[in-house]
Amino acid sequence: MEEFSFARQPILDSSLKLFAYEFLYRPTNTSDNRPLSLTSVVLTTAIIDIGLDKASNNHLAFINMSYDDLMGEHIEALPADRFILELLEDIKPDQTLNNRVKALVEKGYSFALDDFVYSPDWDPLIELADIIKLDLTITTLAENKTLISQLKGKKLRFLAEKVETHQEYEDYKSIGCDLFQGYFFCRPEKISGTAISEASFAKTELIARVNQSDISINELQNTIQQDPALTYKLIKYLNSAYFSFSTPIGTIKHAITILGMDGIKKWATILCLRSLSTKPLELIRVGLVRAKLAELIAIKNNENNPNSYFLMGMLSIVDSLLNSSMEDAIKTLPLAAGIINALLNKSGDMGQVLTSIIEHEQQLAVPTSNISDTYIEACLWADQISNSI
Repeated sequence: MEEFSFARQPILDSSLKLFAYEFLYRPTNTSDNRPLSLTSVVLTTAIIDIGLDKASNNHLAFINMSYDDLMGEHIEALPADRFILELLEDIKPDQTLNNRVKALVEKGYSFALDDFVYSPDWDPLIELADIIKLDLTITTLAENKTLISQLKGKKLRFLAEKVETHQEYEDYKSIGCDLFQGYFFCRPEKISGTAISEASFAKTELIARVNQSDISINELQNTIQQDPALTYKLIKYLNSAYFSFSTPIGTIKHAITILGMDGIKKWATILCLRSLSTKPLELIRVGLVRAKLAELIAIKNNENNPNSYFLMGMLSIVDSLLNSSMEDAIKTLPLAAGIINALLNKSGDMGQVLTSIIEHEQQLAVPTSNISDTYIEACLWADQISNSI
């Protein structure tokens, strides 16, 4: 049986809150990098192997549908209230398809039209669809503005996909799109002449100090306690339902005893980054997935410093959190050379891991089994953490 890799891409609303995920499947270790539309794969992976609620983090899930998928009986095993069925752009509409979609709509299913370019053949399906996806690499802003204006008054939402800059997000929001797919939120908004605040620099320096490899227990304790806000958040979080320790944790020293130095370093890093800005929570989730995935890969490869890989993954979003270049964001931090080279140049062993993770995340390259095996585990862990901080 052919092996497949799973990835999910976030879809945000106009307030940059998570609306849904698109589930993407590709064959691993082949030259074919096209997304698959196999509902049977979705059923097996998302519902049986993972659990739909876990795979989608209790949000809606978009899945690609081919003509044959739509005609198959197994589609009705998908819960109608949890999936949005996405009709691929290469489908040729006909009366049989129209009738099938209408029957599924009557059973409660929702549909999106992918990479939409208008032709009269699509009119019957436009009447049945809930969402139209506009690919920014296929149609222009002016063309999409005209289309949205022409379809105004219908029960449609418009989703801009492949949104890669904040300007594109603003442009498409202004013409009537209220859903957005792309990695614009993982990139810094360039604000000319605006320096990184002292408070933000202090947080990033704290992260670097906490994660120094030669720090002692007393130094770690004192470093964290120098930041009252972090101390409060850390103790409050460690006493939350996520951990459910039998004995309440009242001090950083106690926390280090329970979790160990590596555990405290990890949670201090996460909470510091979360407090850096008001960026979308999904950005933090991306950082968490990268961090956990990098750590798991390092462990799998028998690297002797998996915690450094974790830190590298978390810091890969710091430029976006601070709205700065990566060079400016980390230039004063006492980071290990391997982490610096990975973040600035994607070089070295760490850089190769980070590159592979981002390519998998954004579906830019053929997925490898090394990442596919651990990606879902990293996603589920990141969801747990981001839902609780």
